[in-house]
Amino acid sequence: MTDMKKILPLAAALCVIAGSCAKETTINTGVKAQQYLGMFMEKYYPLVKADENGLYILEDIEGDGDPWVQDSAFVYASYTLRTLDGAISSSTEDAIARQLGTYKESNYYGPRYMAQGKGSSFAGLDALFDGMKAGGYRKAVIPAWMLNTSRFDTQQQYINACSTETHMIYDVRFYGQTNDIQRTEIDSLERYVLRKFNADRKESSSYTDDTTEGTFYFFSDTTEFAGGRHFPQDTTLKINYTGYLLNGQVFDTTDEITAKDARIYVRGKTYEPVSVTFSPTVANIKMGSSSPISGFQGGLSKMVFLGQKATFLFTSSLGYTGSGSGSSIPPYSPLVFEVEIVK
Repeated sequence: MTDMKKILPLAAALCVIAGSCAKETTINTGVKAQQYLGMFMEKYYPLVKADENGLYILEDIEGDGDPWVQDSAFVYASYTLRTLDGAISSSTEDAIARQLGTYKESNYYGPRYMAQGKGSSFAGLDALFDGMKAGGYRKAVIPAWMLNTSRFDTQQQYINACSTETHMIYDVRFYGQTNDIQRTEIDSLERYVLRKFNADRKESSSYTDDTTEGTFYFFSDTTEFAGGRHFPQDTTLKINYTGYLLNGQVFDTTDEITAKDARIYVRGKTYEPVSVTFSPTVANIKMGSSSPISGFQGGLSKMVFLGQKATFLFTSSLGYTGSGSGSSIPPYSPLVFEVEIVK
């Protein structure tokens, strides 16, 4: 980690420069950021020069997989983000979380899909992947003016539009990319279904009022009353459930033993069946006063009798989409729920 005592004189020197120039003209944010970064790099990394995108590559380990393609819509990668003084602001790596003392079993660590391109990703982050191959690692300083989701033709245009003086150091591990995130999710879900269920049951299912595009599976090994009645409208059901990512990681459960086995048990939390207001019409299914995610509602709408156990599996368009949910469910994650009606 860089010694803060060494950095402070740089900041002081910049203040002198900015102060002397202010008498004649106003220095915009981008120019001040450019001056500071130039002084920082000259002092601590004098042999590292900016590339054509304005980035300073500090480490570069070439991968042996497919090369990064500029026009791809999504990149699959892990990252750690630091300020110039070495302070870590965020990371997807479990080793970093353990180092910081923030590691939690309930959190997801590892690569995730991130949207690329104008309006979705920083120009500097997209530029950082340029030239990488899957399996590769790269560490670079991304200038403040390249932390911009807009796109310009020249570095000077980025500098003119700069609104922050904070430069960042990104460590990235590149695993792959895709132009069709939905197809990628479906492929992952199909492979999971083939592993966990009989191959002759791999065809996806559907549910009433399925108005959202996505892939959904429903499996129930309990055959009692199969094809029989649904519960009457507005029946209150008590259900137990456990939610998983495709890697088997549990992110939520109503069962205390499951929570302890998955090492996500929270002391003081009540583990018991939860109430659901049932309806054969998906839009009317409620858990408390709120509506569960679409795929969960769809699965419940297909359950028909007390004691039934079922598994619902669906793509993120029926779940938490590109937003993910908290630290446990990354963006574009297919989900698996095991559910039992107990009362």
